[in-house]
Amino acid sequence: MNIAEHIARHLRDVYAGQNWTEVNLQTTLEDVSYEEASEVTPASVNTIAGLVHHLTFWNRVMAQRIAGMKVEIPESNGYDNAALNDPATWHTLKKECFQSGNALAAATEKLTVGQLEQEILPGYPSAYKSLQGCVEHVHYHLGQIVILKQLLRALHVKNVTT
Repeated sequence: MNIAEHIARHLRDVYAGQNWTEVNLQTTLEDVSYEEASEVTPASVNTIAGLVHHLTFWNRVMAQRIAGMKVEIPESNGYDNAALNDPATWHTLKKECFQSGNALAAATEKLTVGQLEQEILPGYPSAYKSLQGCVEHVHYHLGQIVILKQLLRALHVKNVTT
């Protein structure tokens, strides 16, 4: 397995399982309701849904960069998701996130070692550094999602018992 295939595997693993942390996005989000996904906590301005939308946005940006397209990043930085009003919208948001992660992994594994060593786009870091950063980015936000999920559930238990 070459380095591009390893990076792609790491991307898939953080989304679907078998990564080194033994925590993955799919399992973590499995039992999160759309109400929980859209609730703002005192701990963060980000919601779980906002973080999932942000990950989808960046997966798509990076896939476009691999394809040689320069993407303008809006001030919202991918946190401009629409409100969740029902379980179907939440299901679609999660599905799009997993699809975008898989698409980025598929594009990544096609890169050669030479391509990984080159700037992903002129004036940007190498493709390797950019894509390895994507893996780290998902892990970072997965950690936030895990903490927000635990906090939301603790707050709800406290509110029910008081």
